[in-house]
Amino acid sequence: MFENVKPKWYIGIGALVITIAFFVFGAAPLQQWLGMWGLAITELGILLIALFPIFLFKWKLCDIMPLKKVTLKQLLAVLLLFVATFIVANAVSVIMFFLFPEAAQMGAGMADFYTTVPFALSITIMSVMPGICEEVLHRGLIQYTLKDVKSPLTIMFIMALIFGVFHLDMYRFLPSAIIGFALTYIMIKTENFLLPVVFHAVNNAVAVALSYGTSATPAVSIPLASIGIYLALSSLSPFLVYFGVKLLSTEKPKRKSIFITLALTLLLSATGIGILAFSPLRPPITDFTFTEYVNKETPPNIHSNILIETEGVYDLSVLMSDVTITVITTVRVEHEDGEIVWEIGGADLFANRPTTLRTGLYNIIFTFETQSEQKIPVDISFAIK
Repeated sequence: MFENVKPKWYIGIGALVITIAFFVFGAAPLQQWLGMWGLAITELGILLIALFPIFLFKWKLCDIMPLKKVTLKQLLAVLLLFVATFIVANAVSVIMFFLFPEAAQMGAGMADFYTTVPFALSITIMSVMPGICEEVLHRGLIQYTLKDVKSPLTIMFIMALIFGVFHLDMYRFLPSAIIGFALTYIMIKTENFLLPVVFHAVNNAVAVALSYGTSATPAVSIPLASIGIYLALSSLSPFLVYFGVKLLSTEKPKRKSIFITLALTLLLSATGIGILAFSPLRPPITDFTFTEYVNKETPPNIHSNILIETEGVYDLSVLMSDVTITVITTVRVEHEDGEIVWEIGGADLFANRPTTLRTGLYNIIFTFETQSEQKIPVDISFAIK
């Protein structure tokens, strides 16, 4: 009965609509109830929704998700495109956070959600599972149903739009669309399903790893200088894209593509440097470095009465280094009324995040946890800028 059904765009869009309905009415309650395990069930649900029409219409999996040998040249190209996409997507996110401060709070909330389980489990649920399950839906089923669309560029824009909508977050729409565009390009050029799976998994793994490394209180807004820094970094992306595309293409690059690459690089770098040049500069509120010799009886080290005269967003950074990796050092930034605005700890840690500070006096408290009776040196640097 269903053996001769050809792939049509409305089948893929139908699967997308069903998936979104599943997100709203099934996945959201599941994740509230089961946390990260609910997210794992959500990914399996996405996979089942994607596979259902494939088996119903008896389409060949090898046509939809072709698996081929991956070459070193392809891996290098995917790495270059990943780095370029990651930088640009993060630059767009920072701009969104600057324009919409509530987006930064939501992003920090997601990071806290990732870190509710051990790192290895979080990587599995947040990286490996989406890399497979979501790609089966997008670069698999949906892209397969767009076979009648003749223009590869049109397919890439459609898939980018779909990937942005799929995440159901207006603040993440553009970064997600950028990633979706790159994933679709790789699938079209290589016709190898493994490569977008690897790209997607690595992208999510990096996000999870950064969440574990920089856990902190959500910031309410982002300094203007951050936009300048990210735009200046983004000036590397056109060249990364150029060489990534060159590695995946059998055609000789056109001369105009080099000029476009140079023009984009100059535009992004000039804009970023310009924003940095006109961003208001202020001296650090506090910036100190010391070495604490620690054993199991060492009391907390407290730096008191650090004055914040103007409410705003400040960059808080800490570097705590213990060569023996046996001392857990925790730093807590506490307002005079007892509110804890930032707390993070580890044996060997660097963390930095913009955080909103109210006016008043603050205490910076370092506590140490170790079973050693011998004194162990712990190098600490801390700054509020």
